[in-house]
This record gives sequence, structure tokens and C-alpha cells, in this order.
Amino acid sequence: MPRKEWNSESFWNETCNCRHWGWRAFGISISALWAIFSIITCIIAIGALVASLKSYDAAQKSYKVSQESYNISVLSAGGEENFGRMNKVYESEAYVEYATNQTEQAEAYFGLGEDDSTIDTDEVDTDEVDTDEVDTEEINSTSPEDIKTIVEGMLASSPIRGDKDARFTIVEYTELHCPYCQRHSQAGTINSVMEQFPGEVNSISRHFIIHGEDALNLAAAMECVAELKPEVYHETFDKAFEAYPVDMDGLIGIATELGVDEAALKTCTDEGRYVQSVNDMMSQGSQLFGVNWTPGNVIIDRETGKYKLVSGAYPVDEFVKAINELKGN
Repeated sequence: MPRKEWNSESFWNETCNCRHWGWRAFGISISALWAIFSIITCIIAIGALVASLKSYDAAQKSYKVSQESYNISVLSAGGEENFGRMNKVYESEAYVEYATNQTEQAEAYFGLGEDDSTIDTDEVDTDEVDTDEVDTEEINSTSPEDIKTIVEGMLASSPIRGDKDARFTIVEYTELHCPYCQRHSQAGTINSVMEQFPGEVNSISRHFIIHGEDALNLAAAMECVAELKPEVYHETFDKAFEAYPVDMDGLIGIATELGVDEAALKTCTDEGRYVQSVNDMMSQGSQLFGVNWTPGNVIIDRETGKYKLVSGAYPVDEFVKAINELKGN
């Protein structure tokens, strides 16, 4: 038998067919690896989806807690009854119209246009503002004799700007976190009114909280200042508005610079000594005088017990007009 010549191709094809088997094995391996990769990718995608759903659920819970916390702070500031009453007010069509008019009047007063984002209070001209639509009609739900008794109690327990025996008292309901109150203070409206009626007008400050717990605590701290060093109370208020927006540390720093004992002031604020007093001021302002906005200025004739409410940061002329009406001029 003749010897068969060596041929590598025939050896692989004819003897064991290993070359074809090798390609099949390679293809099967690639397919297996692709399947494993696909499975891993699906697992990762499912994991990411589960994590996203958990994150969304946590965010929802966090939002709910924050909303509940906000509601609690508002309730603590004004009491549940006032909170419910204010919600009804805010939801009414009458309030929307009122708030719109207030905003337009405030923009005119502070020289704001549609694109203005800052206010220069030095340029405010209180003689050029049209306030014909401002409603300062008095609220006659309490007898004049009761009003006279109430205002005397306020004057006896509050630091007073001006002559303590003046015929007219302006009770200014304000808040240190209220931007309109800050502008009203910086414009020096109340001081200007007292200058136009020398010896006839004095003023006291009361608190009306719109912006939650921090503002409530600042108001309580101001009452601590009134207890510890009443002669610097109004100056502390003015400087706090100059530093707007002020926080508790800033307010304590201002009061300390004016001579209030820092340790005693911190003790008073930490105790929350005057939180309830602030709540009582709010209730009295809303129920007795109809205050629902800051600044809310109640001008009271101590001789007759009649009063006018100027609700908003309006110029001197509006106060002069209200005082003259109370005088019968």
C-alpha cells in the first residue's frame, strides 16, 4: 500500500474534525457570555428602578413631614382658630382683590416697576402716592369706652415713642421678617406723623406674625428687650430692620450693643417667656381691630375711643388724613 502523504488540512478534516468543533465551541461561548451580560444588565436596571422608587417614597414622606412641620409652626404662632380663619380669608375672592390692590399700592409707594427687583428707600416720595382707594374705615365691634380702657392698658405695658400723654396713639402691628414692615420702618413714616402733630401723637409696637416660628421667636425676644431695657426697645427694632433679614443671633447682638444684658436676654429667649404674650397680641389685633396684614396701623383717639385702621405700608398723608377725620376736621 502506498504511503499517504501528510496534509494538515486533510488531517484535521478527516481524522477528527476538530477544526469545525472549535468554531462551534467559540460561538457557543460568545452566546453564553452575551446571555450572562444581558442578565446582569437586567438585574442592574431592576435594582436602579427599585432604588428610584424607594428614593421617591422617601422624598414624599420628607415632603409630608415638612408640610406638617410648617403647619405646626404656623399653628403655634397664631393658634388653630386664627389659622383656620386666615385660611378662609386667603381663599376668598374678596381677599384676592384686596391683596392685589395692596400690592399695587405698595409698588407705587416704593417706586417699583414690573422689572424692578430692589428698592431704594431714600427715593421714596410719600407726597406723590395716590391713596384714594385706601380703606381706613373704623371697625365698630367694640364700644369706645372699652377701646379707651384697652389702649390705656397697652400704653401702661409697652415702651412708648413720643409723649405718653398724647391724644392719639398709633398701635403698629409689625413683624421683623416682614419686608413691607422693614420698608415702612426705613421710610420713617410713624416718626414723620408725630412730627406733623407735635405732642399729639405717640406710638407703640405690637407683634403680628405672618412668617412662622422664627419670626415668632424674634417677636418674643423683642418683648424680652422691653422687660430688660425698655428705653432701647424702639431703637433695637429700628436697627433690626436696618439689618433685615435679622436672625436671633443678630438681634441679640444688636440689643447687647445697646446695653441689654446678653446673658439675661438669652435666658429669656431660651425660656420662650413671651411667646404666649405675642400670640395674645395677635389675637387681640385681629379680633378687636381687624388686623390681618403687616404692617397694620391702628390710630386710636384716646379721648373718644374711636379709631381708624390703616392696613399696609402707606405714606404719611394717609395717617394725617385718618387723624384729621378722628378729630372731626
